[in-house]
Amino acid sequence: MHKVYSQTDVASCQVPIIALETIGSDCFFHSMSLNSTKDEILFPEDADVFHDRENDVKLARFNRFSSKASGSLGASQPSAKVVKMALERQGDVKCVSVPDELNINLNVVVDR
Repeated sequence: MHKVYSQTDVASCQVPIIALETIGSDCFFHSMSLNSTKDEILFPEDADVFHDRENDVKLARFNRFSSKASGSLGASQPSAKVVKMALERQGDVKCVSVPDELNINLNVVVDR
């Protein structure tokens, strides 16, 4: 049986958040990585790092997309406020990037 979470659970960080993006348009994943690790990360060639002074976060800004989903889902950069909220959240925030093929296959299965 699945647990049903209330708004109180979500607000108190008891519910993990999973951010799912397609590789090649995964600006949120790269923005979170830029702000949360001191290790060198694999960063897309066609992206720049932008510092948002108001929220004091680094953002990945994509100059072009390699994902097939970019026409309908691609954002060149995430919202600085959303990145800051995710970084400051006490509960888990997991960023997952999947290949186009996996996303397309999943949609075919769900549509049946």
